[in-house]
Amino acid sequence: MNQNNRTKTKAVRSQRIAWLLRKEGFKIINVVPSRCRPELDVFIFEATPELCAALDQHIRNKDNRRNKD
Repeated sequence: MNQNNRTKTKAVRSQRIAWLLRKEGFKIINVVPSRCRPELDVFIFEATPELCAALDQHIRNKDNRRNKD
């Protein structure tokens, strides 16, 4: 990734949410290891208003939440 390009980005930790966003046409621009858990990937998207709206919708969707019983 070009360090001179200051594109605003969103990091998505959930593989499922990243897959849903990709399925909607949003492009993953990079995949990096998580800082907290390096064995897991973080998916980087360009932070457009459309992506932010779609991400908020997916986060609010109860079907995308893990059950924490």
